[in-house]
Amino acid sequence: MIGVAFIALALLAAGSDLLTRRIKNELVLVILAGGLVYQGLSLDGLAGAGVGFALLIIPFAARWVGGADVKVLAAFGAWLGPWGALLGGLAGIGLGGLLAVAMAVKGGIGRDVLGNLKASIVTVSAPVGPRRDRGLVVPLAVPLAVGCTLAWFGVLS
Repeated sequence: MIGVAFIALALLAAGSDLLTRRIKNELVLVILAGGLVYQGLSLDGLAGAGVGFALLIIPFAARWVGGADVKVLAAFGAWLGPWGALLGGLAGIGLGGLLAVAMAVKGGIGRDVLGNLKASIVTVSAPVGPRRDRGLVVPLAVPLAVGCTLAWFGVLS
């Protein structure tokens, strides 16, 4: 029964991001609260949220991911605990990278990406993600939900 709740919340977050490229704070708070209650308000839930947050805060600072992505991974982490958050988050980030490449190829923005990478190499700095039309923004909650669901079921352990 608890697994159904986790999957339903993950699907809501993924669906929202896919359709609108946004995840409402209210939904993130419900996911976070559900995870903390599931963990019995223990340190495992807080540590999982911390690990989820830590995985994406630097990419967020570099404007590679959105704030909602950071928050939703932290909320999923509250359900999964620190180890599950790490495994699910890394899997989701990897899947998100594949999705970004597919979107870049399909959308024809490969030259922009290549130009940014060349400039980063020349200047020895991390590329800064430009602002894009919402349709070009990677709905990272989708692969994060997949990765965290795999972690939930122990597929990644």
